[in-house]
Amino acid sequence: MKLTQALWNQHLGRMIKRNWFAHGKQILGDTLTETALASKGIEITDAQEFLKKPHAFPRIDPDELFSGCVVRRPLSKDEDHPDWKKRPCMRHNNYDLLVQGVDQAQLLTKTLIVKNTLPDEVENLVEDTTEELDNLLTKIIYSSSIFDAQQVKLPKKKDPLRPAWIFARDYGINDVRKSYHLAQKMIQVCESLCGLELAQERQIIHNGLVQLSLEKENELLIFNSTMDMLMMSTKGLKPMESDKDISHATFPDIYPLSPVISLHSDHFYQVVDSFPVSKESPFANSHTLFVIHDCEKVKNFTELPVTENQLLARSLTKSFIAAAACAKQKFGNDVKDLPEPITIQCVQTNGRTFHLSVFQLNTLNIDGIDGKCNLWWSMPQLNLYEKAEYENSKPIVTNYNPEVFKRILAFYKNN
Repeated sequence: MKLTQALWNQHLGRMIKRNWFAHGKQILGDTLTETALASKGIEITDAQEFLKKPHAFPRIDPDELFSGCVVRRPLSKDEDHPDWKKRPCMRHNNYDLLVQGVDQAQLLTKTLIVKNTLPDEVENLVEDTTEELDNLLTKIIYSSSIFDAQQVKLPKKKDPLRPAWIFARDYGINDVRKSYHLAQKMIQVCESLCGLELAQERQIIHNGLVQLSLEKENELLIFNSTMDMLMMSTKGLKPMESDKDISHATFPDIYPLSPVISLHSDHFYQVVDSFPVSKESPFANSHTLFVIHDCEKVKNFTELPVTENQLLARSLTKSFIAAAACAKQKFGNDVKDLPEPITIQCVQTNGRTFHLSVFQLNTLNIDGIDGKCNLWWSMPQLNLYEKAEYENSKPIVTNYNPEVFKRILAFYKNN
């Protein structure tokens, strides 16, 4: 038999039961509170007696309560509607696409393509990035596209060869959230590199609502758009080129289609021009527009796949709407040929692919193709990276392209 050391430990369970038995029947001591209150003439009521008293709640008659209320029903969409007009308008909403892409957008906005690169004034501001800056941008891609904690249903997968096949739904970070985070963090890096003096001249407007009404060839056009991220500045951008430098540019021909072929006819509208920044604001000049591409909302009515040409046209129309609304606020609603051009830069992205362009508004007279025209510079789409995902349970970012941030930084520096 093996002897073990005697520890003489107490039985904790018995001690706990003893304490509960001793302290569970304690009698509260007299704190002399009642005597002190009685000496001051304060009446003391037992709480148990107070709780036993029945409380009478008044009965509320619903008919009497709502007797003076009038339930407003939605107005019927007929000629008695206050917004109904006999003359229909052609409406272009935020997520609408143009059937003929850039060619239709050129004729709709009376815009000529100067060249398929950015203006020389912007390209001259492009500088090589350092290795430290490239590493910082790579970390931004990791945090925006991989390490974000959002888990939502991603768009459905479709196989053209097997259209009836239903794939399992994937969960992850949607493109809109990736794009917002990338754009915001890139702007923060631009502010850090350019310094406080330049950053104080910029202001970011999120989800600004813009409505623009124009006449084109006896048609009333109304554009409703949401500016996802609109950078405003204390100084307007200088004109990039004059009409003398575009003698080689010509308008496309989409006959027999009309430039307003994909716009909706609507009798219910209000002719109101609005811009998210007031005229008295020190940041009243549009500088750079960031367009977030949402593949779940930006679709064709025909259910055909969205083409790259249509996405480029969306950059052009968004830039035109923002610049034209700013021009009407600055020069008045009746202005046609602008006293000075308004230039705006545009960045459209889905979180991976970036399209950069520059638009110069010279006129709001968009009838025909004669006379003064608007100008547009557009470069081919650039991929910020090839893959940003988990591979074998490891986060990876492959083929980072520094050319994207170089030009976004040049946009920010352009003053």
